[in-house]
Amino acid sequence: MKAVILAAGRGTRMSNITEDKPKCLINISGKTILERQIEILLKYSIKQIYVVIGYKTEKIREKMRNIESIEMIENKEYATTDNIYSLYLTLDKVKGEEFILLNGDAVFEEEIIRRVVARKGLDIAPVDIDYYDLEELKIREKNGFVTEILPKAASKKISNGSTIGVFKFSSEGSNALFYEIQSLIEKGAKNKWFEYALNNILRKIKMYIINVSGLKWMEVDTLEDIKKSQVLFGE
Repeated sequence: MKAVILAAGRGTRMSNITEDKPKCLINISGKTILERQIEILLKYSIKQIYVVIGYKTEKIREKMRNIESIEMIENKEYATTDNIYSLYLTLDKVKGEEFILLNGDAVFEEEIIRRVVARKGLDIAPVDIDYYDLEELKIREKNGFVTEILPKAASKKISNGSTIGVFKFSSEGSNALFYEIQSLIEKGAKNKWFEYALNNILRKIKMYIINVSGLKWMEVDTLEDIKKSQVLFGE
């Protein structure tokens, strides 16, 4: 199995911290976010990891220079595109193959990846059904499957949980996803989130929900998130 980490962004809401480094290199209790992700992925036999970089690429290359099984893919348009384009750049690497997709700001305990990897051949969305705030994308579900990715501002009344910045795609799901992404990019939609493409294919694939309520996770978007993560993952 392969993995893609989308780590091209700067993290503009933490500009005083990310002035000299990308968000994925923020230190959480002794390790950068990216180091934590890669360490867990390698532990669960992910054979190849593609990291899409953009802002301060030299910092990431230097930090990761001694880690095997990693290939850097540079999004030179990171400042004017969103993560759908970063994911598009991995098309030749993972289209049609089973892979785990991670946002470069996602911090999580390894049990989450263990559960995801164990569901081989399936499209998976780890979801915290008990968590709600305005920083995370929401989902709507039916019979244990994701039927729609909802905006962050979606009300608690209509949502069935929060995404955590991690997904897994089967080989069939991967084909469907990249077919849709390629179509969108050709139409000029470089500045959308990849979840926009995912929403368009949810009627074609079955994306199972894994409830991760009670497990540790955090998407680091703000200074407050850094503080919370330091406490949550303090070691």
